[in-house]
Amino acid sequence: MPLLLPPPPTPTPPCASRDPLHAAPRRSRSPSTSRPPSRHRRTASARSTLPAAARDLLADDPTPRAFCALLKAASSSASPPRRPSSLGLGAQLHAQAVVRGFLGGDDSTILATAVLSFYASCREPDLARKMFDGMPRRNAVTWNALIKGYAQAGRREEAILLFRDMKREGSHVAPDRYTFPALLSGIGRDGGSGRTLELGGALHAHVIKAGLERDPFVGASLVSLYAARRTLEDAKVAFDQVGSSDPIVWSSMISAYVNCEEEEGALLIFFNMLCQDIKPTQFVYSTVFSVCGRMGILEMGKQVHAHSLKSNTEKDAAMFNALLTMYSDCGCINDAQKVFSSNDCVNVISYNSMISALGQHGYPKEALEHFRQMKFAGLMPDEIGKAMKTINEMPFEAEAPLWRIVLGACSKHRDIETGKRIAEMLFEMEPYEATNYILLGNIYARLGRWTEAEKVRSLMGERGVYKDDAFSWIEMGQRTYRFGVDDRSHPISREIYRNLDRLISTIKVAGYVPDISFAAHNIQRDRKEESLYYHCEKLAFAFGDLAAPSGGTLRIMKNLRVCGDCHCAYKYFSLVMDASCLSSYQKDHNLEGSELK
Repeated sequence: MPLLLPPPPTPTPPCASRDPLHAAPRRSRSPSTSRPPSRHRRTASARSTLPAAARDLLADDPTPRAFCALLKAASSSASPPRRPSSLGLGAQLHAQAVVRGFLGGDDSTILATAVLSFYASCREPDLARKMFDGMPRRNAVTWNALIKGYAQAGRREEAILLFRDMKREGSHVAPDRYTFPALLSGIGRDGGSGRTLELGGALHAHVIKAGLERDPFVGASLVSLYAARRTLEDAKVAFDQVGSSDPIVWSSMISAYVNCEEEEGALLIFFNMLCQDIKPTQFVYSTVFSVCGRMGILEMGKQVHAHSLKSNTEKDAAMFNALLTMYSDCGCINDAQKVFSSNDCVNVISYNSMISALGQHGYPKEALEHFRQMKFAGLMPDEIGKAMKTINEMPFEAEAPLWRIVLGACSKHRDIETGKRIAEMLFEMEPYEATNYILLGNIYARLGRWTEAEKVRSLMGERGVYKDDAFSWIEMGQRTYRFGVDDRSHPISREIYRNLDRLISTIKVAGYVPDISFAAHNIQRDRKEESLYYHCEKLAFAFGDLAAPSGGTLRIMKNLRVCGDCHCAYKYFSLVMDASCLSSYQKDHNLEGSELK
């Protein structure tokens, strides 16, 4: 799976890149000596530090083009949790553009369209309409943006009326390949109502009249509309008219058959797709696996599975889970277990599917064991989802430390998809905060995806982001003793290591198993375990066990986040010594008595 990160910055002038995600972030550690960025540089990095870039821009002498770039960046960041703040920023940019005289003239169409598109993307079609009505000149992009805004807001009647007005304007703003998909997606939300059937047929006629029936983008939208209406014959007509090798169109047709409960037809479309040497997407494979499982055709499902392996299709969690469910629906629990064990994208759905399959096929003990594994892995249902929901519902925009907590939870839960999205957001908010890169790299490392983990490390080096060395310390009497990783500088270092080896051996007997997923390096297993033994917090503990009075309290601090394996080891240490509580900078380890909490 490709790494969801901006590519490494290249040594080109700051104005050479127009994509803000590809612009190297500015170092901010020495503000007194850094050169003020040019307007072009601010525009290029608008999305990575949007509010700051807007302030810098307004303090300078901005151009209409710079305003367009910032409005576009604000539109792309107008996701539901960030929409209120994005809307406020865009409104300020709009006001400043008016004050500076950039709007209202005959040559202001591009900037006015950018403002309109921004309001439409924020689900504010009424504000977009006010902008539209005040424009002396409009082009096709302007009309399409407003039509899309109404359609996305669920106001299809107004979108249709605007479409009719657009046609009356003449050939210079004729509907194009972007107009019809916006309309079709809007009216398709109402399913198969009579009004939807009428509008869909009318729009299809307009598509043919405009000569766009062979456009893959438009054709896929038509097929999806007819699929939602459950009118398969009309979907076939639209599909045949396209005659495209674009996999998106074929995927839409397969989904149309499945939606109309015509599974055999979906398989025929899939095999025709293969005969024409069109490579299926992950979504197509997932759909076909589900069809094979629903029909109970194991051999065909195995053939499709083999084809996906042969074609080297990149697998995602949805595809793995569909494959697992197919084997379990066909009664092949052993094959389902093999898929589960080989899955690098295990998530809550994977565990739920496996537990359900084992229970249904008479393996209650194994189902309970998987539930225990799920609980031990921290993959209890919807924990991250609940956290995301809470953040999204807050009346104010969440700051970086809160998102970093969720990113840490993604590492624990091995939720790579959510983790990548949050990491990308944090890279924009804090481009030089090393913890954000480390947490994402740890997710890849825990999943054994070393190539992606190494890309994160390389990105840190190329951007000049450096990780602080980890160290722990413990206070004894009036002195503080500090330990680094694999630190042998202490005067009684031999005794400390000897005691730590003894403690490790003892807790292994008690049930401790080193969690090598926290060894973030691609080395042999025995070396991974050894690298975990001599973490700084374990060394501090071993020293405290030697030096502290029996039955006392050890308080161990660390400058960085506590390793998950050390957290687990602390629990077992409480079984073999009399320390009642262990604490660190990031976590409190409440280990009173011998109960593992």
